[in-house]
Amino acid sequence: MMRRFVLCAAGALLASCSAEINVETAPFTQTVPVTSVLAPVYAEVALDLPEETRDLSVVTVNTVQAALTVVNPSQALTLQMSARLSFTGQAEPGTPKTYTEANLPPYYAASTLLLTPRAFAPNSRTPLTVDNPALKQALGKQRVWLIVENTVTRTSGLPTGGLPVNIVLENIVFSANVTKTFPGLGGALEVGGL
Repeated sequence: MMRRFVLCAAGALLASCSAEINVETAPFTQTVPVTSVLAPVYAEVALDLPEETRDLSVVTVNTVQAALTVVNPSQALTLQMSARLSFTGQAEPGTPKTYTEANLPPYYAASTLLLTPRAFAPNSRTPLTVDNPALKQALGKQRVWLIVENTVTRTSGLPTGGLPVNIVLENIVFSANVTKTFPGLGGALEVGGL
């Protein structure tokens, strides 16, 4: 009788067992066209999230962050950029959609600011970490959209050169700390005769 009580107690404990797990995606890169001087243009880019971020439907998400390097490959132009996260969009992967202030899509107002406006010097590589609660909502989704407000600001004394130029969001990595439960594990052990 005592042995049966201990097995049931162990089964109940295992049935409610949970573990913290760290999940990290493989790095991926997104190029964003910059097509405007001084006046902002909005480039919407579609991001298909890696498989690692989609199979998390049974977990509690504790923290999520994104790490990336913003690369300005231009030798003469300072590029200014900010980014918003949207769960609605029209762009397809590899085919950005551009907007101006005059034709912003209606879902722009519902998007969440991830990166405040910031200037990136010519020929620079700037590592950034984005820690925003909105990123938690991206987990489990196949596709999200970044709406990148960008413009060129002239570097003192240098011509702007030809447009478009690109700003590169390099080695984007999503990492999350999640708590995953293991329901029914006790029942499996009991059926196995333990």
